[in-house]
Amino acid sequence: MIIAASVLYFDEKKYDEVLKLLEKYDNIETHQQDIENGKMVITIEAENNKAIEYIEQDFIKQDFIVDLAHFAFHFGEEVEKVLAGGKVPDFDITKPFSRKRLQ
Repeated sequence: MIIAASVLYFDEKKYDEVLKLLEKYDNIETHQQDIENGKMVITIEAENNKAIEYIEQDFIKQDFIVDLAHFAFHFGEEVEKVLAGGKVPDFDITKPFSRKRLQ
């Protein structure tokens, strides 16, 4: 399980659309919000980085999303399993998480 702490940047005039997008995901929680400046702190829980990339791709398609910046990751029990000699989880560490910035 990965928990990503991220900042979502958005067009502040389209805050209602941002909320509708976030409602699609029961694995995303919102925390701090600065609606006037178009940003909010969110956490994403996912089984692997592919699941997070799927969310990123959905966000990139939205014209009201400016950027999604990940600032911290918690890999939880997965690290303990690897250290104990268990199977390495399905994380593609060779592929960075994607980002989008409007020009």
